[in-house]
Amino acid sequence: MDAQGIIRELLRFEDRTYAIHHASFFKCFEGGYGDINDTFCGIRAQDMRSIAKRFCKQISLDELGILLKEHLHEARAVALIMLANRFDKADDKEKNEIVDLYLKHTTYINNWDLVDISAYKILGRYCYEINDYTILQTLSKSGFLWEERMSVVANWYLIHKSEFALNVKLCEKFLTHKHDLMHKACGWMLREMGKVSFLGNIQLLDFLEKHHKIMPRTMLRYAIERLSKEQKSYYMQKL
Repeated sequence: MDAQGIIRELLRFEDRTYAIHHASFFKCFEGGYGDINDTFCGIRAQDMRSIAKRFCKQISLDELGILLKEHLHEARAVALIMLANRFDKADDKEKNEIVDLYLKHTTYINNWDLVDISAYKILGRYCYEINDYTILQTLSKSGFLWEERMSVVANWYLIHKSEFALNVKLCEKFLTHKHDLMHKACGWMLREMGKVSFLGNIQLLDFLEKHHKIMPRTMLRYAIERLSKEQKSYYMQKL
């Protein structure tokens, strides 16, 4: 299987009505945050996962690199799902190759769905396994929205391993970020931190006590979503 074969598989599920909806939903138009050159075939998420599962072992990393450069949004999504699936079963050599491929193609991982299906499964897990978070720290300083979001969303893996320090540090770093998508990502990871354990909840409440008065509204709403009514009422005084 090669990149063009995967695209042919995707186009078998083409739905033009759904494709138009996707282009709007992911803001792929002039003035939106998405790539105006993106095209969509309108395939459903479950069908993308099915294709990824069927052909994951039959395609080379070089061909996945080609897919990651495609204008077809779903082609890049399927490539990322396959990379995440491959990473899960890979030996150390292939894991290094997958991470290198991922980092060389961050320009094309350029919408929130693409980041969110891959960053924690690949970058988050990799950094945890090698016990080195330099990659995430570097991405957080890039000034490129999608790399910044990668650095935050990758913490989802770390959070479930009870590693909270980097998440707190990055959420503090991005308190003054201008983009709503970063506010959502930070609020989401703060909420996940509070959900995962008693210690994580303490870390969340400590963060809120220090910063809730200056947190962007969206970040705060996401962060407090799973708290009690009384706690929400207290923090929502800021809203």
